[in-house]
Amino acid sequence: MKTKNILSFSLLMTFILIMGCTDQPYFDIPRDDNGNVIFTDISEVTTTGVTTADEDFTIFAHFPNAQPGDVMEAEVLKNQVPSWNPDGALQLLPLEGTKKDVTVDEDLNTSVTYTRGEADLMNVGDAVTVVFSGATDSGIIEIRLEE
Repeated sequence: MKTKNILSFSLLMTFILIMGCTDQPYFDIPRDDNGNVIFTDISEVTTTGVTTADEDFTIFAHFPNAQPGDVMEAEVLKNQVPSWNPDGALQLLPLEGTKKDVTVDEDLNTSVTYTRGEADLMNVGDAVTVVFSGATDSGIIEIRLEE
């Protein structure tokens, strides 16, 4: 019995040693031709906001890592109880019918407009999150209905 424990412990330690010495890239870090890390800019997503007097609102985004002509997907998310678990906790889930494709222009900017009804912003304090996602960049912003 003692021999089995020693053998098992030795095999475990050998496995740990081998795995610790192998290259394990946890993140895909962009590098140039010389192997140097490429530092990129961060996307910027802004809005002028939305009030109860507004019928719609526009979100503006600058994607420094995108290419002109890239198609980004914009979608509104809202805290909701999931349909598959009516007794569950609130989760940030997509609102049906809010997915829109937007194209990045020559200045690496894009925008999307939603009506208050589309975004389900009915009462003061209601909040949604708008996310942009694409092959080359992404962005996110929270929007709250103001008085």
